[in-house]
Amino acid sequence: MADSTLDSELFFLKNNWGFQPDPNLSNRRPKDGFTGADHHNVTTAFYKPGTCIQMMCDGSVGKAGPSLLAYLQVGTQNAAVAIAAKSVCVPDSATVWYQVTNDPDSNIALPTDRLAIALGAIADAAYGWFWVGGVCPEQFVTALAGNYKTDGNVAAGIITGHDLSVDEIGLGPALGVATGAAKEGDAGFALAADA
Repeated sequence: MADSTLDSELFFLKNNWGFQPDPNLSNRRPKDGFTGADHHNVTTAFYKPGTCIQMMCDGSVGKAGPSLLAYLQVGTQNAAVAIAAKSVCVPDSATVWYQVTNDPDSNIALPTDRLAIALGAIADAAYGWFWVGGVCPEQFVTALAGNYKTDGNVAAGIITGHDLSVDEIGLGPALGVATGAAKEGDAGFALAADA
């Protein structure tokens, strides 16, 4: 089946990274926003890797609900498609637990239940914020609104990260899991089928 898309308001992510929101930072976005130049796309970490912030989206833009954002580092990204807002990333290293990539040919494993969606452009070896759980934080990062790439097989139900036909990582169904069933380790849940 050909690749397709799913709107940002039609799915949410499950935080499978193990990060717990920092109570001192939650609901307090960085002074210049999550993609600010002093802490996003920087080669020296501004925050401790794995720092997690929970923001409550009020529904004025996008879906209402909690959204989790984590501070991670890009390992090596896809040479053919640079990381940008809405890029689906997955673990890149078996030894550096906070490194991610958008390269379907250079990652630990696909499909996977650990997703980190980039908030904006970010270079190799650079640190920045990624959406890792809850509803899409488009209220705080407007570039996240709109369509996300899928493998064309997403139905309402459990989703994971998949290799797409365009040599990118996107969303796809959980393999071997009945639609709507709960399963530990799922990356998220789609509220509708892809386009």
